[in-house]
Amino acid sequence: MTLESLKDFWKDISLLHKDVNEFLVGSYYDAGMGNSKYPLVFWEMPYTINYNADYPKRLDSVTCSMSVFLYTKQDDIKDSHEAISFAKSIGDAIITKARLDATEFSIQGVNAITVREYSDDYVAGLRYDITILLQRDICEADIDDYFND
Repeated sequence: MTLESLKDFWKDISLLHKDVNEFLVGSYYDAGMGNSKYPLVFWEMPYTINYNADYPKRLDSVTCSMSVFLYTKQDDIKDSHEAISFAKSIGDAIITKARLDATEFSIQGVNAITVREYSDDYVAGLRYDITILLQRDICEADIDDYFND
């Protein structure tokens, strides 16, 4: 499985959630960067990849980050806390659905932290760091197919 197909898998699952209105990808979330539709899921780059040196196993540990953001009132702790609580429900559902539907990877662990972001929009939610055991998309048997003679 490639990183592109991994991202697409999470995008499809996220957008199937009844409350998610948008899925964005980038290196960092810049709230209000394009008339965002909240609640939204933000898929963050870069990835951390622990490349398994035992090549025949073809399994790598990949850590990626996914945030769930909701629009909040400026400087309103109560509203931010309610948004964080709802974002957790959305994120938990997405991760559970992904774990049940995934065939080319398995979720090894999830760590989340609450976030509040400020720029053009005020948002609150959770940032999930998801550790995935991912099957490499090439193997030793066909390695010569990737190189010129």
